[in-house]
Amino acid sequence: MIYRIPTRYEEFTLLIKIKTDKPEKIHLKISNEDTRNTTFTDRWKTVNGECSFFVRMPVSGKNALINIYNEKFGERSKEQENTFEVLEIRKVPLEKKMDVIDFSNNGLRSFINLCTKFCFNAGNIPSGVYRSDDKKFTIEYLPTIISNKSGKELETPARISKTTGTIQVSQKKFIPDTVAMRMAILLHEYSHYYVNDDINNESEADLNGLLIYLGLGYPRFEAHEAFLKTFISTPTEQNKGRYDKIRSFIENFEKNNYIIYE
Repeated sequence: MIYRIPTRYEEFTLLIKIKTDKPEKIHLKISNEDTRNTTFTDRWKTVNGECSFFVRMPVSGKNALINIYNEKFGERSKEQENTFEVLEIRKVPLEKKMDVIDFSNNGLRSFINLCTKFCFNAGNIPSGVYRSDDKKFTIEYLPTIISNKSGKELETPARISKTTGTIQVSQKKFIPDTVAMRMAILLHEYSHYYVNDDINNESEADLNGLLIYLGLGYPRFEAHEAFLKTFISTPTEQNKGRYDKIRSFIENFEKNNYIIYE
């Protein structure tokens, strides 16, 4: 089932209420109507009875397409239509916590403006160099990221220069990601150079970036997905420890009980 709703470039949370008669794996995908590869969320949940999806959308386009289907039958199958019912789709206010963000820090507003536009459009723009309006921040959008030492393609979706602060982004990695996942990755890279006490500390950059991301009202689900996708190619003990801190930080953020780094 596909629903079209006017989003008018607004920020809001979408409440989508689903009902099933027995446990069903219901998939939800929300994308921008007018551009390819611009997805706001792509998730599933086992629904047994009534269940609500809450999708935070701090950025949107003119119109959005909401695709809801039963994974057992696939999105194009008519058999799925009797397995669930969409009870409600409506916008509710987006909860943000702007007071936790230090906007006096290193031109953060300028970076967020660049980052928001870039993440929204990354599925449709060509590789090249993208700069903030004040020219302070630069994103190099590359087909892939290549190791300076080995000349081989790296698995990382993005990296930041520790001497210039320029961020390199892999087009190959970013195109399949949701808008929010892209945002989480870029705020992590920004934090390495512009926020961290220790520029090399990955966990510190994780949490500093997440504080901005969560404060802006971006979805928690996509934050988990962004880091899990990055870590799955390198499942080390270090990355497992990083993810444990990320999960704990997100949970505690909702309780207003969070520590950036210790």
